[in-house]
Amino acid sequence: MIMRIVINKVYALNFTYFDIQTTAINSIRQKVRYAEDEDNPQLLPFWLMAEQTLFTGSDINADDDARWQLYQGQFRLLLDAICDNLISEHWRQLCLDNIYRPLTDLNRISHCEASKKRLRHLWLELNITSQYFHC
Repeated sequence: MIMRIVINKVYALNFTYFDIQTTAINSIRQKVRYAEDEDNPQLLPFWLMAEQTLFTGSDINADDDARWQLYQGQFRLLLDAICDNLISEHWRQLCLDNIYRPLTDLNRISHCEASKKRLRHLWLELNITSQYFHC
């Protein structure tokens, strides 16, 4: 007789890419990052919309720097999921299909040469990474 012991650790994930940390949004971030609801393709647009809604309704000063942090955080979370070989290829491809959204938002708020250079660096990082992981 083989006995299986399962230990459930309850811990709060803290996504350091983002300024706003709530239990609800971190739960959605966790589902996106670790493909915990991979049969729900609408989760990604819902998450992006929830981040935007939470951001606009928060006390955070909604200047371009704060928006840059939000969109770059979305980009990083999606890129982390794309690079994770333990996640199904289907979910990684879905993340790759949606990563243009935060990049498009970043392009919209990039007015100076420094921010445009940072955005080009993110596009380059995505290009290199997506080639390496064959999504």
